[in-house]
Order: sequence, then C-alpha cells, then structure tokens
Amino acid sequence: MIERKERKPYWRHTKWQVLTSLLPFLLTLVTFPLYADRLNSNKVLGFPLGYFLVCHGLILIAIVTVFTFANSQDAIDHWHGANEDV
Repeated sequence: MIERKERKPYWRHTKWQVLTSLLPFLLTLVTFPLYADRLNSNKVLGFPLGYFLVCHGLILIAIVTVFTFANSQDAIDHWHGANEDV
C-alpha cells in the first residue's frame, strides 16, 4: 500500500507513462492511412501494400506498446513501493 504522501507522485508518474506509451500508437494510427494510397500500387501476398502495413503494422505496434507499458509500469510500481509480490 502506498502512503498518502506518495500517492500523488505515483499517479503523476503513471499518467505520464500512459500518455507516452499511447503516443507512438496514436501517431502510427494517424500516419499509416495517410500514406496507404501511395503504397497500394504495390502488392504483398496479393494484398495492397498500404492495406497490409496498416493491418499488420498497427497490431504489431499495439502488442509492443502493451508489453512496453506493462514493463515500465512494473518499474514505476517498484520505485514507489506499490508492487505486488506474489
């Protein structure tokens, strides 16, 4: 359990971690579709390249983002003494 004086810095640190973790995913979500039309002239496995990159790229970036966030949040929890020892 976190002491009362430590809660505010803990949540501030967690809030910034969430925002920095979501930023690459959101930037990719916005920029991939902008370039999809130019990439669609090429084909990969029978699919237009833009479609292929958007579908597979966003899933890959989401998975990396989740694992990076979980690892970073665990470090934040240990730093502030809020970790769960099992």
